[in-house]
Amino acid sequence: MSRIEHLLQHGVEAYPARVGRSHTVRQVLESRNGRGASVLAGRLVRLDPNVRSGVLKDRTGSLGLDLSDPGLSGMLAVLSEGDLVECTGTWDGDACAVTAMRLLAPCLRDAPEPAAAGAVDIRARLLAHTRSFFESRGFIGVDTPTFMTVPDLTPALHSFRTEYLDSEEESRRFYLQTSPEHYMKRLLAAGCERIYQICRFYRNGERYDTHHPEFTGLEWYEAFADYESVMKTTEDYVTSLAAAFDYSGKLTYQGTEIDLRPPWPRHRVREVFLDRTGIDLDDCDSRDAFASAARRGGFEVREDDGWDDLFHRVFLTVVEPALPAGRPVFLTEYPARLPSLARRVPGNDRYVERFELYMGGLELANAFTELNDPAEQRARFEEDQRLKRAREGYDGGVDEALLAALEYGMPPSGGIAFGLDRLVMLFADAPTIDPVILFRNY
Repeated sequence: MSRIEHLLQHGVEAYPARVGRSHTVRQVLESRNGRGASVLAGRLVRLDPNVRSGVLKDRTGSLGLDLSDPGLSGMLAVLSEGDLVECTGTWDGDACAVTAMRLLAPCLRDAPEPAAAGAVDIRARLLAHTRSFFESRGFIGVDTPTFMTVPDLTPALHSFRTEYLDSEEESRRFYLQTSPEHYMKRLLAAGCERIYQICRFYRNGERYDTHHPEFTGLEWYEAFADYESVMKTTEDYVTSLAAAFDYSGKLTYQGTEIDLRPPWPRHRVREVFLDRTGIDLDDCDSRDAFASAARRGGFEVREDDGWDDLFHRVFLTVVEPALPAGRPVFLTEYPARLPSLARRVPGNDRYVERFELYMGGLELANAFTELNDPAEQRARFEEDQRLKRAREGYDGGVDEALLAALEYGMPPSGGIAFGLDRLVMLFADAPTIDPVILFRNY
């Protein structure tokens, strides 16, 4: 006999159409007066018919149930842990003395998704605070397309590809954005000086403990500014968020206490790279020079490695793991040979004004003083296009719409892409990204 048949046999309606809830669990707990009956609704997360007790949980909290009333015997015979129920009773300071119960929906299987461990509430509070923070500073929220006409040409990133069928069933190729950067820079050129966006980012092939192919990101841009300005805004944003979560300048993540008090340490990439590997990036102007230095340092070098492959392998192997976890750290001035849309460091063409933010061992953000020279940007796009063609057989063009915006004139600007899922990881103290991604298809 199925569970539903069993309920019907006992005259219990499995899916009633109406609910009479008068209070949430939190409201009952905060009242503390015990006067009058309350009608609660939620999930039975514990049920022990032998001692006639249970625990009811809703979105606001959990409450103990005293189920000793003799009139509940028939209902206790058919209820199971996990059922959604309605309870009428009186709160006496220790438990809710239940006088009536009604089934709202039976639990017929285990939860289809892992427990979110509070991630839903943390995400909601984080997103609400983020919008409030930027709008209080004169930023406007924007909403740009998800589809792009060209992929992200960065060799290390892989775009999802899709096909559009028009009314005549002609096919046209589009790509899911790896970030909204190109569209937002076109808005900068159009006169939108302070903009932010919370949206989905899509990166094919990225599935690790801290990577998911579809994730939530925050991106903001400040016109007539640079990456120094973005660093200050980043410090203000994270510390204000910590205050909103009732942290007094410190956050504990996976047993490590992180001191959030600004200013945060800044280290140039060349310096930390040299300190950890013995390799001076100033001496690695070519792929072969870098490969020779890497071999001398005992690092793996593959025949098909490009300059960027060598950098990322060495960096991820020994540099990133050695960054201090107890303080947020800005790594600044990345090599110009890495594909990016960042402006070169004045007086030192080997490096660009780019920083990445690390906290608790997690890379959270990537920021630039934005390149606004259309000729240099075209040259970089064409070099990325050449690498993409050699490695993946890419046969398309470059983002002419962005180049047109730069030719019209984009103001000197600073911008950043911020991984919000990893920020939720920190505040939820989650060891991997999985508990804070609410639904995972892969």
